[in-house]
Amino acid sequence: MTKSIKLSPNWIQQWWFWLAVIFIVTFLSFWPSFFSAIVNVETYIIIHGISAISWMLITVLQAWLINSKWRKYHGPLGYASLALALILVLSGLHVIQTMLLKDHSVDGSHPLLAIKFFYVDITGLILFCAFLFLAIRAARKRDIALHQRMITGTAIIPLEAALERTFVYGTPQLVPNFNIALYASTITLIMITAVLVVTDLWHKRSRWPFVALLVYYVIMLLTTDFVANAAWFQTLAAFYASL
Repeated sequence: MTKSIKLSPNWIQQWWFWLAVIFIVTFLSFWPSFFSAIVNVETYIIIHGISAISWMLITVLQAWLINSKWRKYHGPLGYASLALALILVLSGLHVIQTMLLKDHSVDGSHPLLAIKFFYVDITGLILFCAFLFLAIRAARKRDIALHQRMITGTAIIPLEAALERTFVYGTPQLVPNFNIALYASTITLIMITAVLVVTDLWHKRSRWPFVALLVYYVIMLLTTDFVANAAWFQTLAAFYASL
């Protein structure tokens, strides 16, 4: 352990603290458009929003439980929370479909921004499922370090949508719309995951999940425009919207 780590407060070194930061940022970013206006929000969006924010809260609680005297509840709560993850994913798939159905022109084509979000959101949900599956496998193999990083990844992935709203509502002069916010959010996540990768390397405890997240966000930044403009992907988006 380095001197800098020894001098830092113990709570800063805890996983639950940083997961709590992610939870707070997400809650505040969705306050203007979701939580403060929830009585006017469609039911399916409420289900998805509540399940997503609840998942983030559970990651905080689970990270705290593992180092507390109530550690025995970590496993049962983890398995029980799989039902919440299923609701999050299924409702997310419906939200994506509805977004495509709403954002279309007179001739039935979908705006480019809707296609971009379809690309980012559908790959994000797939990555969420992959990370959750691998987190469960790591826990069964007693690879706690890998399990922690996989679960942290499931909390970071939904942060993309939260950061977009943070930029749009918090810095409207710099980020006036969601098209720009999409890229600002992706760049921010590249920076966050790069810091996580470097921190793990610095302390010689590297695990691949943060590297995978970094690679994913770099790929999203470089390919979103290209993929969204591709005829085959627009056809795929139209097919998904019609299901």
